[in-house]
Amino acid sequence: MDKILLIGKTDSTYTQLGDRLAAHYTVRYGSSGGFAAEALLSSFAPSLIVIRAAGTERDIIRHIAGKHSSVPVVLLGTPEEAAGLTELHPAAVCPDDVQAAYDAVCAALPHSGVAAEKLTVMVIDDDAGILRMMKSMIGGEFDMVLATSGSKALALLDRKRPDVILLDYEMPEMNGLETLAAIRGKADYAGIPVIFLTGANTPDVVGSIQAANTAGYLMKPADAPDIIAAVRKAAILPAFG
Repeated sequence: MDKILLIGKTDSTYTQLGDRLAAHYTVRYGSSGGFAAEALLSSFAPSLIVIRAAGTERDIIRHIAGKHSSVPVVLLGTPEEAAGLTELHPAAVCPDDVQAAYDAVCAALPHSGVAAEKLTVMVIDDDAGILRMMKSMIGGEFDMVLATSGSKALALLDRKRPDVILLDYEMPEMNGLETLAAIRGKADYAGIPVIFLTGANTPDVVGSIQAANTAGYLMKPADAPDIIAAVRKAAILPAFG
């Protein structure tokens, strides 16, 4: 099994990343620098190193670049931070969040047989045309579950639990707020982040959305990059409920 060494401050983000990677790899956490990190690099012999640009001592960066240059590195940080670390030649540079880092690690170790895990996104909208458009726009990025009403969505939850829900604000039978309340009323699904989709940018609608326990909202028609970014951000937020 491939071995992953995570170097940097061990906070909740790193713990979540380590937990996800541990399903497929052997994972160890290292310090941000010093002799302890150097010793672990030698004893653990990682297949890949994940380094947080922010807060990691330059000495350990130089040590990795000089003595472990054959080991691929995934650098978490901004392009500007990566450009400042001239000693490193990372296999990937990505934002410091769980999903981006997980995808980058899986892509950097293709021989492991682990594919980057797709998030499951449920879209709830009474307009079938909108559902088709959403599947066309983001279906290549996520596994999609489509529902034309709140009641159908609730039934589908028992078949496949989504990571994020995109919910139309205005629907017949059960509107968006009623559907949200029904989802939050089910203990198993109360923590799923929900993003509202709305075509009404009025103060009362925005106020209702902001007062609800959601991960925000997108105005219709939203562009694919905005939807994808909102979903990925929502997926790493603390659980709702």
